[in-house]
Amino acid sequence: MNLKQIIFLALIISFNFSMSQKRIYIDEYGDTLPKSQIKTKKKELGKSLISWRYFGDDNKEYVKLSNKIYLKGIFNYQMIKTEIENITNSKLNDSITILIKYFHKDDLCTDERKDNIWSEDEINRRKLFSDPIKKAVNSKGVYFIALFQSEIELNNNSENKDEYFFSDENSFFKENIFLDPFTCGSYAAIKSNGETLIRNGEYRADWFVNHLKDENWSLFFKDKKED
Repeated sequence: MNLKQIIFLALIISFNFSMSQKRIYIDEYGDTLPKSQIKTKKKELGKSLISWRYFGDDNKEYVKLSNKIYLKGIFNYQMIKTEIENITNSKLNDSITILIKYFHKDDLCTDERKDNIWSEDEINRRKLFSDPIKKAVNSKGVYFIALFQSEIELNNNSENKDEYFFSDENSFFKENIFLDPFTCGSYAAIKSNGETLIRNGEYRADWFVNHLKDENWSLFFKDKKED
């Protein structure tokens, strides 16, 4: 094989690889978006735009667009509190507000091919970022925990009294609260009356805790006196 043939072959391989990496966009209704409509759809969703990036069985990258940046509901607080106590083998204060950061499996937030294995080194690096955030959240009288979908392998010491990275081992939270995956995870704030606000997509817990202020919370949950 001469040099020209080698170069030609390399170009063909590069072209095929780039085609296999082509992103396919899907709108909030599950329909594939033509390339000409992608910018329009993103503009239409505006600030409510979030997405879920994933690789399909065909090895192509898909981006499912969504406007579900916020969700709300009423959940059984005692069931949630009990499940966290079982996971952490600890006791929570009665009626404490709970704030959960949820990590979905196969999330491409920081890695192009997440292997769903968090090494001790990866966890320690993540905690360099999240430890001061957790401290800020706790200072507001809010309990903070990071939960990982059960299919994710965590290489940490769950028996450590200061640990706050845990597996959603029974998939309780995946099946009841974090039903759909979103790139860079999701948050949920749960008050003792069961009112629950979910914020999907990239965000920070110390920013999200500000939603708990009465004037902000009331934008999502109207005072019963006004009903």
